[in-house]
Parts: sequence; C-alpha cells; structure tokens
Amino acid sequence: MKLTWFHFLVVAACVQALVFQLTALHTQSLTGDGAHHLLAGHQALRYGQNTLNLEHPPLTKLLAAFPLWLRDDPLAPPLRAVSALAMADRVYENPGRLLPAAVEAKYLFMVFVVLPFFAAAGRLGSHTGRRSAGIFLFLLLAFSFQVLPNLTLLQTDTAVALCFLLVLLAARGFQGGPTWQRALFLGGALGLGLATKFSAVLLLPAVFVAWVLSLPMSGSRSRAIGHGLAILAAAWLVLDGVYLLANHSYERELGRQVIQDYCQGKGTVIVEDRLHGAEEWLLGLERIDPFLAQWATGLLAVQAQNQIGVYASFAFGEIRSDGRWWYFPVLFLVKTPIAILLAMAAAAWVLRDFYRRSWKPWLPAMVTVVVYGVAAVLSSYNLGIRHLLPILPLLYLPIVAIWIRRPLASAALVAVLFLESLALEPLWMSHTNTWWLGDRDPFRHSFAAGNLEYRQNFFQLARQSRQRGIEGLRVLYPTLDATVLRAYLADATLVGPEEPVPPGWYAVNVTVEQLVPALLSGDPESIYDYESLRRAAVSWEPVWKQIRQGEDHGYLAETFHLYRVR
Repeated sequence: MKLTWFHFLVVAACVQALVFQLTALHTQSLTGDGAHHLLAGHQALRYGQNTLNLEHPPLTKLLAAFPLWLRDDPLAPPLRAVSALAMADRVYENPGRLLPAAVEAKYLFMVFVVLPFFAAAGRLGSHTGRRSAGIFLFLLLAFSFQVLPNLTLLQTDTAVALCFLLVLLAARGFQGGPTWQRALFLGGALGLGLATKFSAVLLLPAVFVAWVLSLPMSGSRSRAIGHGLAILAAAWLVLDGVYLLANHSYERELGRQVIQDYCQGKGTVIVEDRLHGAEEWLLGLERIDPFLAQWATGLLAVQAQNQIGVYASFAFGEIRSDGRWWYFPVLFLVKTPIAILLAMAAAAWVLRDFYRRSWKPWLPAMVTVVVYGVAAVLSSYNLGIRHLLPILPLLYLPIVAIWIRRPLASAALVAVLFLESLALEPLWMSHTNTWWLGDRDPFRHSFAAGNLEYRQNFFQLARQSRQRGIEGLRVLYPTLDATVLRAYLADATLVGPEEPVPPGWYAVNVTVEQLVPALLSGDPESIYDYESLRRAAVSWEPVWKQIRQGEDHGYLAETFHLYRVR
C-alpha cells in the first residue's frame, strides 16, 4: 500500500490522542472517589478481605491499588466499612508514596483499560461499513473534551464503558453465527462488566436481544438454550472469580458481618431501613456463594440509595437530592462539543436510511442506548457526564456512519475537536461547550461535582499559584481534609468556617459559591439531610463574605476564585 500524506496525518492524530491522555494522567490529581478505591482495593489485595466500598464491585479497585500493594507498605490496618470513610483521606499523609503510586496505577489503566477502550470503540466503528470508520470514532472520542479527562481517572466509569463495548461486539458476533466459543466470550464480557460496576446490569437486555436474534427460525432450539445457559455460566464464573481475587483469605464470620453492616445502614452507603428485609436471604445466599452474596449486597445497597436520593446535586443555581429527569439530557447538550452536536444533527437527516438497511445487527446497541438512557433519566445520581461514558461511543456512531463518506468533512471535524481540546488543556473537565465566551459563558459553573471539578485540579492550582508568585495560599474548600491539600500544596492552609480572615491570598473553591447560596434558599423537601447541610452553609457564609470584600483576581485552575485581602 502506498503511503500518502493522509496516512501520516492519521498517525500523527493517533499519537496526539495518546499525548492528551498522558497529559491528563500527569496533570489531574486524584478525584474524590480515587482515594476510596485505592484504600478498598489495597485492603482486598493485602488482607484478602473485600470489606470496604461494596457499592462498587472490586475489579477496578484491585487494578488501581496494585502498585501500592507491590510496595508492601500498608495504608491502614484491616478496616470495617463503618470506619472506611474517615480513613480514606488519611492515605494522603504520605504523598511521596501515594502520588507516585497513583500515577503508576493510571499507567496501568492506560494499558489495560483506556487503550482497549479505544481499540474496542474502533472495532465497533469499523462495523459501520469502512475500516477507516473505526479510526474516525477513536479520534472523535480521544479529542472530545467531554470524554478525554474522564478516561484515566482511578474510577469505574472507563472500565465499565470498555465492558459495554466488549459485550456489544460479542453480541454482534454471536447473533451473526452462534457458537459455544462466542457464547462463552459474550458471557465472559458480561461477567467483567458486572465485576466492574453495577450499571452493567443494564447490558442484560442487549444480551437477551442478541440471544433471541440468534434463535433458529425452525427446528430444535435446545442448542440455543444451551448457548443461553453458557452465557449465564460464563458471566457467573468471571464475576465469582474477580470476587475470589478480592477475598483470597475470605473469613466467613467477617464476610457475614459485612453483609449485616450494609443491611443495617452501617456501610458506606445510606440505605436507611430498606435492606432489613433482604438481610436474611442475603445471608442465606452467602452460605451457597459468598461472593455472589457480596455482589448482590452492593447492588441492593446502591439501588436503595438511589431510591432514597442522598446526593445533593447542583445545577443552574438549584440543589436537589431526588434527581431531575432533564439532568442528563441537558448535561449532554452542555458538555458535548458544539462540533459534535452539529455533526449529529446533520447525520440525523440520513440516519434513518442507514439503519433501515442494516438495523438488525445494531439492535442490541440501540436497546442499550434506550435502556441506559431511561435509567439515567430516572436516577437520582445526578453526579457527572462520566456516568454517560458507557453510551457515548454509541451516541457518536451515527456521525461515523454518515460522515465517514465525506473524508474532508470528517478530517475538519477531527481538527476542530483537536484545536478545542488543545486550547482547554489540561482543564478539560471544568469547561462547557461555550467555553470560548469566557466570563460571559452562560453555562460556566452551572453544574458541579464531576462536571466541573472533582478534586482533580489541585496540581493546576499549585502550578498557577507558583506562576503568580503566591506563597502561603489559604484555601476554602468544604469537606476537604487538610491532609489532602498539603499533599499538593505543602505551604497552603485550609480555612475553616467562622475563622478570622487575616491579610493574604485566598482561593475559594467554586463549590462554596454554588452551594452556600443554593442551600440557604433551597427546598427542604428536595434536599436529603437538609438541616445539617444548611447549618454547614450558614457556618461557611461569614468567612466567605469577608474574603469577597478583598480584591478579585479572577479564577485559578478554573475552579478556584482568587482574592487578595489587604
């Protein structure tokens, strides 16, 4: 094959995509859940007991904690779930050990999660008709600031997104020609997903549809039933195998106590009294399969917490804990690059013809988008665009299917995304698709949590403080432990509520600007644990007001409002 300038551009774009990931890997600090996953995974690897953080299956946590485990340096003694949250931030007490290990863990994610995610997305994209379509989909994902900053985070979202792609690829192969090998591969991919994040249960309808489409039109269906059982058996074996790794020194008495703790509301999720009725049968399941019992306990706990609605989520000046049906649709419109939205709109005009000609192989993917979308709309977990990551490649597929026929337009789209991500580097997560309006951006800071800043901007806060010659920075950041701050800014001071405000430089995290006014004017009926949250807002308001009387120097690292008090 003769190489042309176009091939060199494609190779250069692929290299730049990996450079962006390496940049994110080194410039984003640990997120809020990162320390919890490291602690839980390290406890499982070191002590052989999966006792913490049952609200997430253990596969991703084991991978994240592997570098720390190799150092043979205990983060903490064996812990129970009741003490895990208080202990999580203490892993920052030795940043010289923690932060290099976190970087090593992110490299593991690059090798075992991110690169396979890109490869699987490319493989799925190639099924739209052209091999180059796979590269196109890979570059759309790699250069979209909606996707880019979430991939190397030490959390479960990218890993479960990979599993979604693997299951859909396996389902496509299985329905096209069902064999025992393909059935086992489909079940194994499903098992990996279930061992990664509980949202993988939303893949079950797609697996069922693929199995139904594989049924013979006539004759005996005993072989097809056998294939279905093989899928379930493979999923169970993989799921149990992962939990076995996390429980390699399983103690039945402790394992049963962990289940009881979660059922009685003593775990790391809030279930109130919703699991009291499940405790007896979960303990009965533990006698048969202790690892499946752990998985079921976590699933039921997450479901109960979702029904209760415990996370106070900020959007457009309002706080709610019970979820908003419009949250994820609007968030998608705000966080998706405008170039992608325009390409989607253009593709929609001719999309119907594409699926009319080849709808059947894509039916499991379409079912997955619908099922996942409905679950997102009904969820009270309004916490971030990263929760849509499993279906973002599927939502980008129409662009690939239509625009790949127009090479120059496709190249222009990739170039626009590249330039946009280059301009936002490395603070991709903190921006919306109207970032270019600057202070006049109507959506700037309109969302919080994982859409804006999830403790991943501390490296940039430290760098930009040094560039301005700021020493002894004082930081307002509710719920943050001083140990976490000192891990990134050794000379910084964490300001507490109702403290005096001496002269100096102050960085007020944007969550103060969002949550204090929203809580003081919030609806008690729609905010979980409203009274304690309001008391916290009242305690933070005076010190914030005093700092605001100082000189306003704009924002550092996009999410820290800088003031100088004379």
